Amino acid sequence: MADRREYKTGGISWLGPKKVRLRIWAPNEDGRKRRATKVVRVADKDHGGIGQAKAALKAFMEETTKMVETTPTVVEKSFLEMLADYIAQCQRTGRKQTTVESFTYSIRRVPETLGSLPLSKLTAHDLDSFYGQLAERLSDNTIRQTAAIINSALELAVKWGRIPANPARGATPPKRHRPKRTPLSMVDVKKMVNAAEAPPKQGEEGDSVLAMAIIVASLTGARRGELCGLKWSDLNADTCSITIERQFVPVKGGQMLTSLKSKREDEARTVKLGTRGLGLFERYRDIQRELLRREPEGWLLSYDAGITPLKARALGNAFSTLAKKCGLPEATTHSFRRVSATQLVAAGIDVDTAARRMGQTKEVMLDSYVLGSDDRQIAAASTLEDRYVEQGLPLGDIFKTPTSRELEAAANERLG
Repeated sequence: MADRREYKTGGISWLGPKKVRLRIWAPNEDGRKRRATKVVRVADKDHGGIGQAKAALKAFMEETTKMVETTPTVVEKSFLEMLADYIAQCQRTGRKQTTVESFTYSIRRVPETLGSLPLSKLTAHDLDSFYGQLAERLSDNTIRQTAAIINSALELAVKWGRIPANPARGATPPKRHRPKRTPLSMVDVKKMVNAAEAPPKQGEEGDSVLAMAIIVASLTGARRGELCGLKWSDLNADTCSITIERQFVPVKGGQMLTSLKSKREDEARTVKLGTRGLGLFERYRDIQRELLRREPEGWLLSYDAGITPLKARALGNAFSTLAKKCGLPEATTHSFRRVSATQLVAAGIDVDTAARRMGQTKEVMLDSYVLGSDDRQIAAASTLEDRYVEQGLPLGDIFKTPTSRELEAAANERLG
């Protein structure tokens, strides 16, 4: 073995008669120590080699210390800063604005104590504790979504070399599960429509806009943002259909209108209506015409002549409030989407046609590859409306109260 001598914070190991390895402990940029080595040639031990080795060790120490002192200090990113960098990366890579808004909303759940931790200090235990805190107020699926965002952000941190490994891989978010939901019955839907139409006080009028929103959601299976994005121009009496091509997405401080692209195809979807469904839209148009004293235009679901659309969150809250008023279980806009899907399948409509109508994939509806057609969509609309009527929802009687114009015309006819 080569001779070795220790000199304070460094050491010299002789590798041969005229070769030595210098070892020192040098500080890193983060304050930790690392071992640095260097091999140099010196004279023979008996001819001044020891002195030369000592001098080389001292010079090596000074050189390494100077290099560390002149190297800019790298400030380690905190967990919350990494999450913010991930959101910025999502924007740069072209993720949808609605997705970015959703991610931004989710990371606001991270408390300051956890967010201020340096990335190198973050552990799977910290994340598990965080998920446990969220479980006290959020659903498992919501926590899973937050966990997925955190995992992606930390994977990016590994890719960028900020941490050697992703601590989120060792954490355990709640397991995925699909809660059993019972779709609203037609009796429940009718009860909510009647409650919306009923005047809150004597001399006041019922909420025909909310009643129409319930019916449209049940007939078309449209989501809440899609309902709010409907315009009168989307209704086509010639083709007996309504086009769903835009939606409102809740964002911080309000909502944002986005172009809708179907999950099935890269285009908006057109939902066929039956004669009863089209008649319902026309009666709703008559009511709006009577209230506005002009032809309705603009947003279909609106309280100010189509100028201002309903807000998606407000519509969802209105549905929930109305359901509680009717003594029903919690109901959301998606409850009526499930009503439509359940009734389509129960009526024997093939999965492909039902999926096209709902703007969903067949795999989500059912694992089937039966092709659909417009004729089948029209048949599906008529079948669906027939089932609604058979189960107690009188589509033909909704909004059928005579308008003042109709009453005036009837009076003139009697007078001859």
